Amino acid sequence: MKLFQTQRLPDRARVQSALQTLKTDLSRSLEDDLISLILYGDFIKEMGFRVATGPVNVMLVLRHISCQRLDKISPVIRKAEKAFPLAIMTLTEEDIKTSCDVFPVKFHDMQRFHRLLAGRDVLSDLAISDDNLRLRCEQQLKNLMIRLRAAYLRRNKGEQELSGILSEAANHFLRDTAACLFLKTGVAPEDESDLSEDFGQHFKIDVSVMQDLLQLRDRQTPPRSQELTDLFDRFMKLVHDAAIAVDALEAN
Repeated sequence: MKLFQTQRLPDRARVQSALQTLKTDLSRSLEDDLISLILYGDFIKEMGFRVATGPVNVMLVLRHISCQRLDKISPVIRKAEKAFPLAIMTLTEEDIKTSCDVFPVKFHDMQRFHRLLAGRDVLSDLAISDDNLRLRCEQQLKNLMIRLRAAYLRRNKGEQELSGILSEAANHFLRDTAACLFLKTGVAPEDESDLSEDFGQHFKIDVSVMQDLLQLRDRQTPPRSQELTDLFDRFMKLVHDAAIAVDALEAN
């Protein structure tokens, strides 16, 4: 069993064309009910691990949400899903404003990496509490730590499975550490190598395994069993140490 589910995306030009069609169809179907259509997440992140896999994340913000409105756009969504893997999140503005406290890392990441497709940008001016962000960063790092240990215990498909688990877990770690670094310093580099190095420097943690994981994605075949085990062991320690370091921010 894989730690995270991934999908290989079609050609970027094809996805962009399909997104334009989605924008046109939704604008026509919803008219004034459409507040915002926003592309966010991995598809627009030009960094390492995160551009190769899907799905494409789209946030649809409506004035009101009901079964009638969802029924109205359901054929449009199904049409788009035939062209590319689509993960659509449908919210109202009130939903967004009242969700920043429970999903601060997610909305912080969306603020950093999003593109407005239609309507008004409802993400740029969101206020995300530092206390909520710190707590959620720690929670997600500890959750990742627990899931990594469980995934290693139940592995049953050899090197290919472990390699995939490491790559996908690294995606999640980088997103979480970007939020942690922003919380501590007020900035977070977009380049993955710089992000890892800055995180290690500011939190005083050995992050050298991240460079090995960045190189892992470019290999045509996964490393042998012992090398993968060593990578897994070092990465689990990094996630553990990061969680402890973020927990210590509470006392600062």
